[in-house]
Amino acid sequence: TLNIKPEIEVFDVSMIQNALDLADQGLIPRPMHFDFVMGLRGAIPATIENLVHLKNTVPPGMTWTVAGIGQYQLPVCVHSILMGGHARVGLEDCIYYKKGVHATNEQLVDRVARMSKMMGRQVATADDARDILGLSAASL
Repeated sequence: TLNIKPEIEVFDVSMIQNALDLADQGLIPRPMHFDFVMGLRGAIPATIENLVHLKNTVPPGMTWTVAGIGQYQLPVCVHSILMGGHARVGLEDCIYYKKGVHATNEQLVDRVARMSKMMGRQVATADDARDILGLSAASL
């Protein structure tokens, strides 16, 4: 086996059902990992209500992450952590640490890691992440 897990990027709630339909056809393995991309033009707006709806649409036993675009990165990641989900951060989604101040990936990851710890969530190691996603240990 390839020891990979597809990341199903979700830009609106119907994409979850589309992915589940593909899994029913045997085209995508279960359990799936969803990445909710919020706040991008043409994607679902980055609101708490929409995040709750996306989360509630994912069947039990599947994992999910939130990626907020631009100014939405921090708010949706905080809410994802509080709701038991995971957070995707980085320069792909937001180039600013705060208004007018350019960020590095290290700064963005460090900030969310610190906030996670403050909210009582342990930050996953690489081994933890493989376990969460159901992947075997990396081969060297």
